[in-house]
Amino acid sequence: MNSNRMRNVGLLAAPLAALALLSGCGSDETGTAESPPPPASTTTASAPTTQTGTASPSTTHTDHTQTTTSTAPNPEGCAIGELNVTLGESSGAAGSVELPVVFTNTGGRTCTLDGFPGVSYVTGASGSEVGAAAGRSGSGSLVSLAPGSAATSLVRATNVENYPADQCGVTDVAGLRVYPPNSYDSVFLAYPTKGCSMTGANINQLTVAPVAR
Repeated sequence: MNSNRMRNVGLLAAPLAALALLSGCGSDETGTAESPPPPASTTTASAPTTQTGTASPSTTHTDHTQTTTSTAPNPEGCAIGELNVTLGESSGAAGSVELPVVFTNTGGRTCTLDGFPGVSYVTGASGSEVGAAAGRSGSGSLVSLAPGSAATSLVRATNVENYPADQCGVTDVAGLRVYPPNSYDSVFLAYPTKGCSMTGANINQLTVAPVAR
């Protein structure tokens, strides 16, 4: 009996040992699971910081370019409204006529005339210019005109019929347009005559001298 019991115990112990062995192996495979590696650290690039300080005012550059301005007429000069402009008595010369243009101060102040008047032939008081304007001859100086006093500029008018017809183009004119020295305003002086409608180096129908006392 004892021998049989011991054998049965041995037979029972063998399976138990095998089961224990299997349980041990299962523990190694199903033990505490290994923790997964931590997720890779993600670095987020931050947007560049925008500086919001007060912007400095823009710099204004001053333009130092020199500006050229036209010179205003001399305030002491005689204005057209202060002058009575007339033709004096003409005199003949070789192939030409001398016409004195007289400027009389009718204003209430002393004013000045300096240099040459502008003179040209015209077809009428409001007409167009005929041929070339008067060329300048001689030199002068500033003339001071007290109220009531006068100064004269001598205009020489050539007999244009002495020029070749094909170079002159003789035409009738009604008179002269006269600008006082340094003035943009003019007067018409009646003087019916002949002028050259054409211009050229050989045509010199009018010549003017500076204003003088």
